[in-house]
Amino acid sequence: MPSTTLADRKSGFKKGIDASEGRRCRNETSIKLRKDKKEEGLAKRRAALTPSGLTTSSDGSSVGKNLYTVADIPQLAAALLQPNVDGAKLLDVVRGFRKILSVESNPPVHDVLQSGVLPTLVHMLTLNDKPDVQFEAAWALTNIASTDMTRAVVEAGAVPIFINLLSSPSADIRDQSAWCLGNIAGDSPPLRDTVLFAGAMQPLLKNIVSPATPALLNNSVWALSNFCRGKPAPVLSYIASAIPVLASILQQAHADTKVDALWALSYISDGNDERIQAVVDCDLAPLLVELLGSEGSNVVTPALRTVGNIVSGNDEHTQAVLDAGLINRMPLLLQSPKVCLM
Repeated sequence: MPSTTLADRKSGFKKGIDASEGRRCRNETSIKLRKDKKEEGLAKRRAALTPSGLTTSSDGSSVGKNLYTVADIPQLAAALLQPNVDGAKLLDVVRGFRKILSVESNPPVHDVLQSGVLPTLVHMLTLNDKPDVQFEAAWALTNIASTDMTRAVVEAGAVPIFINLLSSPSADIRDQSAWCLGNIAGDSPPLRDTVLFAGAMQPLLKNIVSPATPALLNNSVWALSNFCRGKPAPVLSYIASAIPVLASILQQAHADTKVDALWALSYISDGNDERIQAVVDCDLAPLLVELLGSEGSNVVTPALRTVGNIVSGNDEHTQAVLDAGLINRMPLLLQSPKVCLM
């Protein structure tokens, strides 16, 4: 991305001087930073292994082995598409596809899709009496959704099922479902809206308000940030309920979770006065200004972007951050070694 000039940065943050262009530049910067983090996280997630190893099946076939390659796809597909496949063999087959799709780079997504198993993998998500199978199918579909074939997962009908699984008794399945929905929402504004219009926000927020594990909280907040991201911006009524939850996260969560929450707020506030007012109404100005004094630029950058969005609104919005002590934070920000913060 081309480096911005001092004039560009001023127009991005100074009220009344080409605010729309400033928002565009800030959005491009934030997307690049978030994309880098997302790709790193996806690579780690795809490469992860389940705690227990698998053994070779009694018939000596490839089903059940530890290492799978593209060459195993036809046999796995034939096994999965059998009408009576069940029990341990079903788990082994679905896990086999998950492992094939879990290579760190260039997973053979197209080969898997060409085998015709996608509808069956989606159906596996509905097997509530087989949570292990549900989890492996959800993981496999998450890996597909993390590539350029995200839309195929949506068109196979996975979104409403994943939304239902956000209420699964299994925290691992809820975690994986949040991860996949976050991938889908982060792919493009149309797919983000598909997720929101299907009703994903409220069950996701429940997992943030009452998370079963730190991993579930982190993944859910990351997914939430993708629910709020993209241009054209999501309809405010579909994401407004997230704002007080995000405010709560800023007061108590781990630093990484705060970062995702701050990016979400920067996306929500990037727009007209109504969107800015929704953030100001949750008394977020003092929290945001306080976070401008954080040591880590990963926290300060999205906090500053959100504050920049607020001061681009009306006079009352600007006054809210001034009353919160913004002027006192400015000297340190202007002396920051990080160019993006100056």
